[in-house]
Amino acid sequence: MKRPFKAVAPLAAAAALAAAAALPAAAAGTATIHEDTAAGAPYSGNYQVSTVGPLNFAITFLGFKITSVCEGATLRGTLTSSGGGALTAASIGACRTSNGMSSPAITLENIPANTGQVTYAPVAGGRDGVLAIQGDLTFKLEGEFLGRVRTCYYGFRTGGADGLAFDIYNRDNPNRPLPDDDAQGRIVNVTLVKLPGSDGLCASNGTGAGNAVARGETAPGSGVFDRKLYVTE
Repeated sequence: MKRPFKAVAPLAAAAALAAAAALPAAAAGTATIHEDTAAGAPYSGNYQVSTVGPLNFAITFLGFKITSVCEGATLRGTLTSSGGGALTAASIGACRTSNGMSSPAITLENIPANTGQVTYAPVAGGRDGVLAIQGDLTFKLEGEFLGRVRTCYYGFRTGGADGLAFDIYNRDNPNRPLPDDDAQGRIVNVTLVKLPGSDGLCASNGTGAGNAVARGETAPGSGVFDRKLYVTE
């Protein structure tokens, strides 16, 4: 009986997040995080990035393109008004692949000490900034194939640097990827990299994509993410 693939180690997808995003933080300028609008008070506190719609991945397996769809991802962390912060928790929904594999929804534990940084880096006709989560974002998949269990290790790389990043769009940016009235993120140029120690039959490197909404807390420490956010220089 074929055993479904199961994620069993830290994953920041996400996005989610995730999921959900890009250039190393040092490549852009500083940022100020505001409550609600550009004129709002500076915001420092907890944040959540939740993907809207599925996360999509594409990998190459024995010369064939395999697609994977995950129900979504959520990333949580801390943020200062100057854009610095850290990833503290992550979860990813159930996933399925075009070749019949699957993985259950999981809440990730033992998140490594990954740092995060929001930078104001506007592009004409595009984003307003970048959220980069740097560091050793890795996960492990296990599944049965050709009569034995295979173990595969993967990491995320964005623009040639280890980690996960999102392009950030303010809630009034007409080029934001979703119609929602929220700060939003789009995963771009993210590569799923097979790491040393993987079984020889593990799928090789792939790519990922997804959209997300970012919010803070109105009541600090409440765990209710209902505060709209805005990024400026």
